[in-house]
Amino acid sequence: MTYNIQLLKEENYKATFWSGGMAKELTTFPLNSNYADVNFLWRLGIAKIDIEESTFSSLPKVSRKFMVTDGKITIHHEDRYEKLLMPFEQDEFMGDWNTKTYGKASVFNLMTRQNYNGELIHINIAPNKERRFEYTTPLNKILKAICFYTANGSFISTINDTPFETVKNNLLVVTPINFSCSHEFILSSNSSENTDIIVGIILVNS
Repeated sequence: MTYNIQLLKEENYKATFWSGGMAKELTTFPLNSNYADVNFLWRLGIAKIDIEESTFSSLPKVSRKFMVTDGKITIHHEDRYEKLLMPFEQDEFMGDWNTKTYGKASVFNLMTRQNYNGELIHINIAPNKERRFEYTTPLNKILKAICFYTANGSFISTINDTPFETVKNNLLVVTPINFSCSHEFILSSNSSENTDIIVGIILVNS
């Protein structure tokens, strides 16, 4: 299996401010799309919620997946439900829901539109150990990208016979060139601390 690989670092991210604190846009597709115009098909971002109560902007027709990376928050969807999110727990909701959070935390966001959708998966690797990550594309879906975000620690993965090393806050974007249902990566920690990786799976309906 052959892939296109892009290693993004903090200097590549677009910093923005919002009512709840600081946010960074990691990547969007198409590449010239942006959050402000809501013209992306998928978007990955991180944010720091610095106030005790935060109200989310309305984003009609946007599907959101939202994972805490540090701290804890209660996410409340008006007239629907609320839940407590601890580190690496997640919630999925629509962007036009009336949503608030209570508490302070750092979070990872996946937003998708139209016929795009996705998943967030947390991987923990003990110091200087390795994990095999395997993914099988669901029926009636096409895999567009696998994105590895390093929330803590660091790891090395060899893809296309080339080693890629990521450290905290790096994003490794892996895009399949040819069609295959099964994908496998060896993720080797080279850190003296636990390595936490959030895998963003980007899919489109076939």
